[in-house]
Amino acid sequence: MATTLSVIGLLVAAVVFIVVVWKGLDVFTSTILVSFIIILTSWLNWWEALGNYAAGYTGFIGSQIFVLVIGAVFGELMGASGAAESIANVITEKLGVKNVILSITVITTIFVYVGISGFVVLFVIAPIATVMMKRAGYAYRMIPGIIFIGATCSAMLPGAINVTNTIPAAIIGEAMANGEIPVEPVSLTSAPILGIVAFVVSTAVGYGYMVHTAKATAIKEGTVVDDTKPVKIVPTRDDLPGVTISAIPFVAVVAAVLGLGKLYPDMNPNAVAVMAMFIGCLLLVVLCFKQLGVGDGLKNVIGKGVNNGVGATVMAAAIIGFSTVLQNSIGFEAIKNWVLNFDMNPYITEWLGLNILAGIMGSGTASVQTFFQFFTGSLVNKGASSAALHRIAPAAVTGMNTLPNAGGMVAQLNWMKISLKDGYWYVFITSVVAPMVGSLVACLVAMIMY
Repeated sequence: MATTLSVIGLLVAAVVFIVVVWKGLDVFTSTILVSFIIILTSWLNWWEALGNYAAGYTGFIGSQIFVLVIGAVFGELMGASGAAESIANVITEKLGVKNVILSITVITTIFVYVGISGFVVLFVIAPIATVMMKRAGYAYRMIPGIIFIGATCSAMLPGAINVTNTIPAAIIGEAMANGEIPVEPVSLTSAPILGIVAFVVSTAVGYGYMVHTAKATAIKEGTVVDDTKPVKIVPTRDDLPGVTISAIPFVAVVAAVLGLGKLYPDMNPNAVAVMAMFIGCLLLVVLCFKQLGVGDGLKNVIGKGVNNGVGATVMAAAIIGFSTVLQNSIGFEAIKNWVLNFDMNPYITEWLGLNILAGIMGSGTASVQTFFQFFTGSLVNKGASSAALHRIAPAAVTGMNTLPNAGGMVAQLNWMKISLKDGYWYVFITSVVAPMVGSLVACLVAMIMY
C-alpha cells in the first residue's frame, strides 16, 4: 500500500509540475512544491528531504557550472560580434527561399553542436527566421518547432558540447576509475555511428514533417509565394565579420574537442568541453574585437553571458534537487526495480528508462544524471557496451525532455509570444516524437553492432 501511494505521488507530482510550469510559476518554487507532494505521499522526513534537495542542487552546480557558463559566454560573444548572424545570412542566401526550413535546421544544428545554449540560439535565430518564413509564406507559429529540430538533434552527434553528452561520459569514467564497471574508455565521441544514425533519422522525421506541414498550411491559408526568387538578407549592422572569420571559432571548438579527446583520453569530459569553449571565446575576442568593442562593451557582453549561464545552471540544479528527493522515495525504488527487471535488451531498457525519467522529471539533464548513477553498472553487467550506452543517452533522453513541464521550452514560446496551443504541437513532433524514433533506431543498430 505504501509503495502504491508513493508511486501515485510521483505521477501526481509530474502532472502538477506540468501544470504549474505551464502557468508560469518559477522552476525553483515549482520543484519545492512537487517535492512536498512526494514527501507527503512517501512519508519522508521533510527536513531530511530538503537536505537531499540541497545536496543535489549544490552538487549539480559544482559539477556543471563551468560548462554551462562558458557555453553561455561563447553564445553571447557569437551574437554580440555578429558572427552568428554572418553565418546565418550566408546559409540562408545560399539555400534560397524554398529551403528556409532547411536553412534554420542547419544553422541551429551548427550553433547548438558547439555548445551555444538553446536560449541564445533562439534569440539569435528567431528574428532571422521570422523574415525567412514570411518570405516563404510559412506560418510564424511554426518557427519554434523548426528551431527545435536542430536544437535537439545536434546533441546526438559525437563530440557535441552538451551536458547530456558530457554527464554520461563523466559518470562512466568515474565508475571505471572506482572499479565499478569493466574498463572500456569513453569520450565525448564514443560510438560515433550510433549518434550519427540517431541524428539522421530524428532530423529526417522532424524536418520532413515540418516541410510537409508548412507547405500544406501555406496552401490552406493562401500565403504561398514564388520561391524561385533569390534571397538577399539585409544585415542588421554594417560591421558584420566575414563568414570565414565567423566560422573559425566554430571549427576551433570542434577541433579542440576531437584533439583533446585523442591526446588526453583520460581527461574529464567536462574539462575537454570547457577548454574547447574557452579557446572559442578567446578567438572571438581576438578576431572580432572591433565588433565587440573594448572596455565596457566587451565587459557587458561577458557579464550577460555569465548571468545567463548561472541562471541556466540554477534552473537545471533546481530540477536535479527535485530528482534527488524523488530518488529517496519508495515509489522511485519500485520504478527503478521495474526498469531493471525489464526482460529485454539493455539498450531498449536504457531507451525506456531515460524516457520515463525525463517525462517524470521534466528535464533531460536530471534524467540522464539519475539514470547513469543508478543503472549503468547493471546494464554493463548484462552485456551492454558502456560506449554504446553513452552515445544512445543524448538521443534517448531528448524524447520526453520537452513535454509541457519543460520550463525552458515554455519560456522560449513565451518569449516569441506564441501560445502552447498554437506552437506546441510542432515542438512535440520535432523534439519528442522525432528523437524517440531516431534513438530507438540507434538502439536497434547498437544491438547489432555491440
